[in-house]
Amino acid sequence: MAQTDNKNHQYRFSGHELVLHDVSADRVLPGLLVRLGYETVFIVCSRSINKNTAIVERITNCLGARVVGLTDKVGEHSPLGNILEAARAVRDSKADVIVSVGGGSVMDMCKAIQLCISENVYERSDLLKLQFTLSDDGTEMLTTSTAVPTIRQIAIPTTLSTSEWTPVSTPIDEQTSLKARFVVPYGAPVAIIYDPDILAQTPLRLLVSTGIRGLDHAINTACAASPHPFASLLAEQAIKLFMENLHLLGKSGNRQAYLNCQLAAWYTGMGQMSVAHGFSHWMVHIVGPYGGVPHSDASCVMMLAQAKWLEGWAVEQHGRICGMLGKEQSSFHEVLSELLSALGMPRYLQDLGLKPHQLEEMIEPALQHPMVTLNNLRPIRNETELRAILDLAWNVH
Repeated sequence: MAQTDNKNHQYRFSGHELVLHDVSADRVLPGLLVRLGYETVFIVCSRSINKNTAIVERITNCLGARVVGLTDKVGEHSPLGNILEAARAVRDSKADVIVSVGGGSVMDMCKAIQLCISENVYERSDLLKLQFTLSDDGTEMLTTSTAVPTIRQIAIPTTLSTSEWTPVSTPIDEQTSLKARFVVPYGAPVAIIYDPDILAQTPLRLLVSTGIRGLDHAINTACAASPHPFASLLAEQAIKLFMENLHLLGKSGNRQAYLNCQLAAWYTGMGQMSVAHGFSHWMVHIVGPYGGVPHSDASCVMMLAQAKWLEGWAVEQHGRICGMLGKEQSSFHEVLSELLSALGMPRYLQDLGLKPHQLEEMIEPALQHPMVTLNNLRPIRNETELRAILDLAWNVH
């Protein structure tokens, strides 16, 4: 049965100053820099965006001499080596703000760059000492950084995974294949620019999969072990927008679907830092690097497995969401399975190309991860229960 006595009385705002929605990034960015008092810019973007679109060229042209540096060396999951190299370049450029153009890996990289510069840390071992700690009750991630933040980022998201809404950065440590975990003071962007025409240039499958990642964040907020009423309200509206619009992306003349998905990311982001997320949010940090699959693809599978795991435990939450979607007669996991099938997204670990031995290799890192087994509405307390939920992600029957 659901735990109805766990209440969260704290709402956490991530520290943004401005969100610009339904705008053209290259038109508003020069004025935004003036408004925020920035003069010199270092651009961090993905290589695919830099090489395959005119987005970065348009932004550099509109900023002119304000641009003092650029890197597109951003690997999948933001490798620490790339972060440290870029941090030195940003430091040497003397830029006073970073403009990120890309998805979660790009924005996470910029947060870690901010941490390096503020702490004056440019070696792997020193950076890893700054990983977050947990509050005594295990529900809140606490920064270990004590330096005054010296640089911020302005984010131009090209995906829907909502990284622009958190100060958390989880880059991969190439030496261990594990995710590092940082909470960066003022790591959430000082401003976000939501340009739907830029979003529409992201390859459709990638965009949809990151939308599922954003949806998973919203579901974790709505079905949290310790929910917050404001965060739940926003999350439920985000779920509705995602589920009604993801299948419309890529359809001719459906610009509004891109706007609605960006609104869904906004609603999700405004609430997700105020509650502790559960299994599906964190297990992708194990599946991604160990299985060699993108976070967003892993989210599809973990999101569905978690919905099955919570059946009978999140009756009120699942019932409210299904009712909102006009699916009162369906279980929530059935609704999610139908969505994933319609979008052509993976539903099981086999769909990700994983083998049984890879799943076995993930058990111990998942148990050792500080968050995977915490803060779940239906508890995951030991290896037996972890294997039970992973079995739901593995079996096709």
